[in-house]
Amino acid sequence: MDPDGRWRHLPSGPSLKHLTDPAYGIPREQQKPALQALTRAHVESFNYAVREGLSHAVQAIPPFEFAFKDERISLTIVDALISPPTVPKGSICKELNVYPAECRGRRSTYRGKLTADISWAVNGISKGIIKQFLGYVPIMVKSKLCNLYNLPPKALIQHHEEAEEMGGYFIINGIEKVIRMLIMPRRNFPIAMVRPKWKSRGPGYTQYGVSMHCVREEHSAVNMNLHYLENGTVMLNFIYRKELFFFPLGFALKALVSFSDYQIFQELIKGKEDDSFFRNSVSQMLRIVMEEGCSTQKQVLSYLGERFRVKLSLPDWYPNEHAAEFLFSQCICIHSKSNTEKFYVLCLMTRKLFALAKGECMEENPDSLVNQEVLTPGQLFLMFLKASLQLMELHIGRTVLREKRIPPWMEVVLVPMTGKPSLYPGLYLFTTPCRLVRPVQNLELGKEELIGTMEQIFMNVAVFEDEVLAGVTTHQELFPHSLLSVIANFIPFSDHNQSPRNMYQCQMGKQTMGFPLLTFQDRSDNKLYRLQTPQSPLVRPYMYDYYDMDNYPIGTNAIVAVISYTGYDMEDAMIVNKASWERGFAHGSVYKSECIDLSEKIKQGDDSLVFGVKPGDPRILQKLDDDGLPFIGAQLQYGDPYYSYLNLNTGESFVMYYKSKENCIVDNIKVCSNDTGNGKFKCVCITMRVPRNPTIGDKFASRHGQKGILSRLWPVEDMPFTESGMVPDILFNPHGFPSRMTIGMLIESMAGKSAALHGLCHDATPFTFSEENSALEYFGEMLKAAGYNYYGTERLYSGISGLELDADIFIGVVYYQRLRHMVSDKFQVRTTGARDKVTNQPIGGRNVQGGIRFGEMERDALLAHGTSFLLHDRLFNCSDRSVAHVCVKCGSLLSPLLEKPPPSWSTMRNRKYSCTLCNRSDTIDTVSVPYVFRYFVAELAAMNIKVKLDIV
Repeated sequence: MDPDGRWRHLPSGPSLKHLTDPAYGIPREQQKPALQALTRAHVESFNYAVREGLSHAVQAIPPFEFAFKDERISLTIVDALISPPTVPKGSICKELNVYPAECRGRRSTYRGKLTADISWAVNGISKGIIKQFLGYVPIMVKSKLCNLYNLPPKALIQHHEEAEEMGGYFIINGIEKVIRMLIMPRRNFPIAMVRPKWKSRGPGYTQYGVSMHCVREEHSAVNMNLHYLENGTVMLNFIYRKELFFFPLGFALKALVSFSDYQIFQELIKGKEDDSFFRNSVSQMLRIVMEEGCSTQKQVLSYLGERFRVKLSLPDWYPNEHAAEFLFSQCICIHSKSNTEKFYVLCLMTRKLFALAKGECMEENPDSLVNQEVLTPGQLFLMFLKASLQLMELHIGRTVLREKRIPPWMEVVLVPMTGKPSLYPGLYLFTTPCRLVRPVQNLELGKEELIGTMEQIFMNVAVFEDEVLAGVTTHQELFPHSLLSVIANFIPFSDHNQSPRNMYQCQMGKQTMGFPLLTFQDRSDNKLYRLQTPQSPLVRPYMYDYYDMDNYPIGTNAIVAVISYTGYDMEDAMIVNKASWERGFAHGSVYKSECIDLSEKIKQGDDSLVFGVKPGDPRILQKLDDDGLPFIGAQLQYGDPYYSYLNLNTGESFVMYYKSKENCIVDNIKVCSNDTGNGKFKCVCITMRVPRNPTIGDKFASRHGQKGILSRLWPVEDMPFTESGMVPDILFNPHGFPSRMTIGMLIESMAGKSAALHGLCHDATPFTFSEENSALEYFGEMLKAAGYNYYGTERLYSGISGLELDADIFIGVVYYQRLRHMVSDKFQVRTTGARDKVTNQPIGGRNVQGGIRFGEMERDALLAHGTSFLLHDRLFNCSDRSVAHVCVKCGSLLSPLLEKPPPSWSTMRNRKYSCTLCNRSDTIDTVSVPYVFRYFVAELAAMNIKVKLDIV
């Protein structure tokens, strides 16, 4: 060592300076750029969508025209605007702006008003522009429309947000939802594909096709395919309003340009002039058009318009040619600016299709990154918004035609001299939640799926006379403070691990029971996990501090000994020191919230229910306050009074009881109002804290994909200990290392040990070490300098016998995560209970206190063990054993019936079973059979099938 106490050629690791800095934890002047960059793509795409994007999209919507009482009415959306979230006019409140924390707290949607400028004309004469409120749309948190936009950390904290709030998500009914980015086909590029399923599209179809995902500047998109047929011709297909349409390519080519057939022929065979098959195929495509009597461009347009206009919702006065032009502008090569451009694009696609079919060009892989692009949340939001505005136009026209009247907001302008006031400015619009199955774009694609699981897709929609107008797709995911792409950066020494283990950790990092936020008091999430005793890791990669993860720690530094001890650590089981557990190791809580809305418990129009208690009500037992709510900090057990409410009209009192078998502590209660601020005492949100300290069966993991199940809390006096008296927190099975090859965990153990001894943190960024400059040598020297074994091993003594163990045991410090998979959420135990009404068998399902199915594979296991009586007991006695009467002579299970009871004055009291077929009672015997078998026999009898039993 050098005179100053440092060891030679070994640089010092990073210290814990920022944690001991007096300024640590004080909000910064500005948010950390690294964290904000994580959601920049989401936020910026939404900003574009609601500003320039919405304006461009509106301009691309064609006018909607319809006839009404011999008048030609035209509706055009000129402009649309989304306003920031505010309370409605006339609300009783100091602050007009609505903030995200409020919406989370009272389970409402963070939304802004959508207003459109609608221009309308009668017989081509403009009648003015009406500003019309169309409903609400969700606003992305931290976007330019959000009231948190550009606020510094101190202001964010005042509004009950995280100091480093990143945004990028929506709040729908109080739940944070993020629109995930979608993988889409590369825009405006012809992709040659071979799909065997295309053969099923019709007779003559082959597996060859060329597909193009056509996208306009304002992100409207249409998928278009060219299909190669067996006879050498080509069929064009596209999707319009979720319907699939086909027509021969020749019609499209001839309709787009006024070229002669020879000019079209020359353009198509360019470069293939000597290919006689190709020449004949092109001639055949043009001949098909001629055979339909279409020799000119005008005739082709008329032919197509006549057949498609019924699907285009165009007015009757439109000529067929106009309808066809509308079809081409909305469905065919929509990215091209002119019909001539569209013609040349289709010719290029045709030549590529023939080259693919003849093996002259390779099939392209749609799953290759070269042929893909990312659809951002803002683009998807904009697509739905545009589609919704188009639907609105259509609905107005249909409503006018159906009801034979002009909507009130149009009447005001139609007859201004009568002095009629505006009857109802809201255009019958209101907001309602609605469910979709999948986004429209993916329906078009057929193949492309959403990344990850899509649990729910919600829309916040404006509705015109109960029909959906506007929508936004959101895929539920608790928005993480460390995204998937970032999680891999938190694995220490990941370059020393086998690749699959790093992938496992990327998944488990999202299942960690950590410290997800600092604003627990303001949250009303359905379920939140919280680690009570988190720590800052002693070994962490550079990116851990780059993203300031110490604000949201995810684990605990544990003393881990790699040793086989007692047999309770077989496979992936691990032993935890009971004394460590008693001191708070990996203790945690689950926060559960329940919103109780009394308005949902009463009929519409009734306004008589409020929270409260009836004085002297014996059911309450001083467990509820005067408002009928539990006390903050009170412990609730199964059957305790939970809340109470009164009917003001009848004076009747209702007490609801706590139904969960798990004890909890009331953490906080929020009284929620409505949007206008005049809500009565009808809605509360109760947040409960459920203690979840580690128990046998709970899951833990290191940061290297090494999962382990807690098998025993071992008494400290029986745990192995070191010469210095150190007792490990965790005993890790040595057999977990050889096959998994997580050398990074071995290095972390040495690094953590040396960090604890020297009072510093270690940089665990991958690729820091190499063969020449090995991690083993670096940390070995540090351990040696601290007076420990170079390789991180120590002599341990048996806690049971006190004898020194023969082998040196590898022991060090590893950062362990507790995962949210807990036995308390998953155990399923039952002795007896409810049975199915039809089969009389025990019901299944944890939520209804059901049993676990003893299936065929379990049956096979018992057979293999030769335990037939145990099998009989499980599947018969413990299931649906029943005693049935059967006739021995005719073998019928259904014919034995109990004789009619004798008269009351009779001395005969013994009723007998007799067979209704044999008319005898001496042939009746009893058998034990499964009840479901009796049911089965009755079902067969209903189908005139007789079951005869041979009774021995």
